Amino acid sequence: MVNFNGMPYIESCLRSILKQDFAHCEVILVDNKSSDKSLDYARQQFPGVIIVANEKNLGYSGGINSSIGYAHGEYLAPINVDTEVKQGWLAAMVDSMDANPEVGAVTPKSLLYSDRGKVGVMGLNIHITGLGFVRGLNQTNSDLLQEPFQVAGISGCSYLIRREIVEKMGGLNESNFMYYDDVDLSWMINLMGYKIFCVPQSVVYHEYELKMTPQKIFWLEYGRENAILSYLKPFTFIVLTPALAFTEALITGYCLIRGPSYIKAKVRVWGAVLRDLRATMRRRRQVQKLRKLSDFQLLRRFKLSYELGQVLSILR
Repeated sequence: MVNFNGMPYIESCLRSILKQDFAHCEVILVDNKSSDKSLDYARQQFPGVIIVANEKNLGYSGGINSSIGYAHGEYLAPINVDTEVKQGWLAAMVDSMDANPEVGAVTPKSLLYSDRGKVGVMGLNIHITGLGFVRGLNQTNSDLLQEPFQVAGISGCSYLIRREIVEKMGGLNESNFMYYDDVDLSWMINLMGYKIFCVPQSVVYHEYELKMTPQKIFWLEYGRENAILSYLKPFTFIVLTPALAFTEALITGYCLIRGPSYIKAKVRVWGAVLRDLRATMRRRRQVQKLRKLSDFQLLRRFKLSYELGQVLSILR
């Protein structure tokens, strides 16, 4: 569990995790230099939890990477601090992974923390230009959909991944400090030839609202553009140029509508991508060695259409 100033949630989150009926697991709290005394509280109230106290905020991916050496399990199950988990959350994901060796990661059904009759996310749809869209947002929860189903991406609030996959890729991509980490990881899992499934029997309640800030725009766009440079073959990039240009125009237009702080964030993305281009190319060489799918096979798992409802909702 990655924590950064999560005092309002830390008790309910940890208690719900510790109540799980899955016996063979370790609970590890990673603290990214919190300043709200949540780390001290966890140490006092939950002595059985393994604590990893980082000297600085490493971001979500960096926080997860810093804890891997403390974990001994076959699977890793990162989770946000602003969550509660339902009984059976972990066991359902583990059972699904055990039964399906071709699946590299699974993600639970996430319901809204403050309105538990509505869906927050059931995996991600990923657009061919790298945009990530949540599946099922604000739909009425139904227990009718119980069987696991394939999705393009995991939700970063909670997922289960095979440890060997994380080790093969050398850990999560720490250039994604926040927000785009789940989409980037999903690119990698798919590229390596594994499938991703949503397991509706596994339920987590997450404090989530679809909204944008200049900071979020920066990290989402920085991650998206780096993913395109890291994963796509040159010919694919050329073929997708019209779609990439349209998405770029769409995001830039959104920033123009929202005002100077958003425009500044988008301009910062372009500067940061150019600044880090050499590092991105080094990573590209590393990840291409792990490739099992062609770009055609990869993009068949992604979406051609935009989720217009979500696009319009962030314009409000």
